[in-house]
Amino acid sequence: MSERISNREFLAVMQEAFSRGQQLKFTPSGTSMLPMLDGMNDTVTFAEKPERLKKYDVAFYQRNNGQLVLHRVVKLCGDGSYVFSGDNQYYYEPGIRDENILALMVAFTHGDKEHTTDDFSYRLYIHRMMLKKRLRIFAVKVYHKLFKRNR
Repeated sequence: MSERISNREFLAVMQEAFSRGQQLKFTPSGTSMLPMLDGMNDTVTFAEKPERLKKYDVAFYQRNNGQLVLHRVVKLCGDGSYVFSGDNQYYYEPGIRDENILALMVAFTHGDKEHTTDDFSYRLYIHRMMLKKRLRIFAVKVYHKLFKRNR
């Protein structure tokens, strides 16, 4: 049985686990990472963040307003910041910096199967998901040019 705890309590537990060299497993909430993560049933395993993230890493970060978010890096910027997006989202969130990053996803369970971020099937999923995202964005732009320009 899982229980909800405050962000402050969760961050304290996470820091304590990392200070002991441990990883932390939890069930995220929300739908922004569908279809990879169902916020009701799937779990995520976090490890301490690396010095720098790589493109397509999934990271746990804190927005400037204090909100905690689990999204994927979709772009590395020249100024050292990152652009993030959820797999189930159409918009990108630029301007996330290393000091916002709290942890790195290293594994997850989906259904009854556990995956690591090194799994070949997971790598295929990433490339398929990013291709679909680019195609959706392109289709929306074409739609707006064709059908929304006369308004």
